[in-house]
Amino acid sequence: MNKELTVQEIRSKIVSLPGRPPAMLDRDLAEIYGTETKKLNQAVKRNPDRFPEDFCFQLTENEVEILRSQSVTAISPMSRTRPHAFPREGCNMMSACLETPVAVGRSVFIMRAFSAAEAETLRHCHSDTAPGGQITGERFDLSVKRFKVALEAVKLTTGLRNGAEVRRMANEITRDTTGVDLMAFILPYCSPVSGQGVTEGEDEVMNSFVVAWWDRHAGNTVTSRQLYQVITDNKIPLNLGTGSKRSQKTRLSRLLTKMSGQQVGTCRIVGVGKCKGVLCWELEKVGK
Repeated sequence: MNKELTVQEIRSKIVSLPGRPPAMLDRDLAEIYGTETKKLNQAVKRNPDRFPEDFCFQLTENEVEILRSQSVTAISPMSRTRPHAFPREGCNMMSACLETPVAVGRSVFIMRAFSAAEAETLRHCHSDTAPGGQITGERFDLSVKRFKVALEAVKLTTGLRNGAEVRRMANEITRDTTGVDLMAFILPYCSPVSGQGVTEGEDEVMNSFVVAWWDRHAGNTVTSRQLYQVITDNKIPLNLGTGSKRSQKTRLSRLLTKMSGQQVGTCRIVGVGKCKGVLCWELEKVGK
C-alpha cells in the first residue's frame, strides 16, 4: 500500500467484535505499515512484554466466523491460522517496534482513525442517554476504557507514581473527552472504611501540620525528611507511632501517600513521585 491514506480509509479497516475493543487485523495493519503479516506477528513473539492481551489478541473461531458473516474482511476458509487483532494501543506499540518511517508516519493516521471510531460510539452513547441524565451502560463502559488509557498516559508523560494524583488527572481527561466524571459517579456507591486516612479527631493536628508546612516550604517540592523536621520544630503532635526517627519518617511517607490528592484546609497534598530515588510531595493552594 504505497498510496497516501485517508483517515476514513483506515477507519474502514477497524473491526468490532462482541466484548472486544475496536481493533485492526494483522493483515490490514501490516499492509498500512508497509510490511508483511509474518513480520508483524514475529515482532509480537519477540516482544511479549510489549504486547499483553489488551494490546494484541488472537481471534477465536467464532470471531472469525462473525467477521466472515459480516463480509468486513476476506478471511480465507482455507487458512489454518486465526488472525491476530490489534486495538489502538497495540497498533501504536507496533509502530514503535517496527521503527520504520512508514510505520511512524502512518501511526498518526491510525490513532486518528481510532479516535473517529470512538467518537462515533460516543455520539451513539450520548443519543442513548437514559431519561434524567443517567449514564447508560455503553457510555459507562467507554468511559472506563478511556480512564484506563488515560492512567497509563499520565504515568508515561508525567512520571507520577502516586495513585491518588494519577487517578485524579486520568479522571479529568476522561471527563473532558467523554463527558463522564467517573469518580463522582462511583464514589457515592463506596462505603467509608474505618481506620483509613485521617480521622475526625486528627483533623486539627493535620491542619496545623499543613499550615506549618506551607509557612516553611510553600509550594516547593519536599521530602519526608524535610517534613519530619517541620513536625519536630513546631512540636506538632502528629501520631507517627513509636520507634526510631527512620521508622517515623517511613510512617509519615505512608500517611502522605495515602492522603495525596486530599484537601486539608486551603491546601491539597500532591504526590510528585520520586526525586533522585526519594518520594516527594508538594502543597497546592486551592482557595479558601
